[in-house]
Amino acid sequence: TPWFADVSAELAEALASKMVLREVEAGHIFTHEGMPVTNLLIIEEGTLVRSKAESSEVAKSISANASAMDVNFSSPEAFEKSIVVDAIQGAGRVTGLLHILVEVDTLAFATVWAKTPAKVWQIASEDIREIFETNAKFALEMMNVLAMSMRVGSKSLRGLIKNVSGSSGAADGEEGAKPTIKVLCYDSTSWTIDSFKPAVKAFNDSSDSAFEIKMDFTADRLSERSATYAAGYDAICLFVNDNADAECLRILSLLSVKMIVMRCAGFDRVDIHAAKAYGFTVARVPAYSPYAVAEHAIALLMSVNRRIHTANVRTKMANFTLDTGLLGMDIHGKTVGVMGTGKIGQILCRILNGFGANLLAYDVFESD
Repeated sequence: TPWFADVSAELAEALASKMVLREVEAGHIFTHEGMPVTNLLIIEEGTLVRSKAESSEVAKSISANASAMDVNFSSPEAFEKSIVVDAIQGAGRVTGLLHILVEVDTLAFATVWAKTPAKVWQIASEDIREIFETNAKFALEMMNVLAMSMRVGSKSLRGLIKNVSGSSGAADGEEGAKPTIKVLCYDSTSWTIDSFKPAVKAFNDSSDSAFEIKMDFTADRLSERSATYAAGYDAICLFVNDNADAECLRILSLLSVKMIVMRCAGFDRVDIHAAKAYGFTVARVPAYSPYAVAEHAIALLMSVNRRIHTANVRTKMANFTLDTGLLGMDIHGKTVGVMGTGKIGQILCRILNGFGANLLAYDVFESD
């Protein structure tokens, strides 16, 4: 579960030692509304639902008629006089954690029951408190987890409020105003921001553009935690280290994000099957400055061949000794193998040809 994904192995083992696997049928009640929350629940399979009674009197009557927790939530009274708050599904989803950590015997806001047959890991509240009370390190780790959750939630809420309350051009009724596409750019470094801001401004100022782009930036990479930052945005812009797996795409879909734009050529970090299922449009850069990549490869080749990295370190240490450790060799007349003859590979071959090297190139697809 993401709640405990980053905790130490010791804390994970301590929690796992107290967990009990429950396999239940549809309709099984784990927690009654208005009753103390006594267990943390972690879903392995199935769907749990939180339902709230129409009134406190109905909630009390349903709980009073249930002498044990192993009752079936299928009575007409339970269904007709309650509403579904939300559904909890997906491996690793958690319910009851904040109730247990905030206060002893805190009362449940809603009834938690199994909508489908489910496998659920259960850990008693007293066992969790004992773990945190007996080890200060574990308590600090849990505080860090909660702080991260609050940070993610606050950033998501700020972004949503900003986008809902901010100007949106034609949507505000301004005659002739262009519609606005809101984009959140993940994994943004200073050079990313410096490159995009003038480009976005130039696009918006162009009379040819049918819409305007409003781009915001975050240094966080896309993950299950940071996916909620995209609340209120139409599209997200990703880079090579962002993780757009099925779970991230599910969250983005719930937030009504419609497009994923990759500012790189590769798209292996995007679950294409999930993207199709959720109706995302995925765009990428088909090629960008293949000369820059090929020239950088040559720079690395010459650095290794002529021991430039070693000489640089020695110079910084005021060591100007000339010895065999700095000896390189001519590229002219040597045979160089090139794996891959796409756009970058072909440019690299032309540069190496200028050195007077003999070339052996290979690719799974023959170039024109």
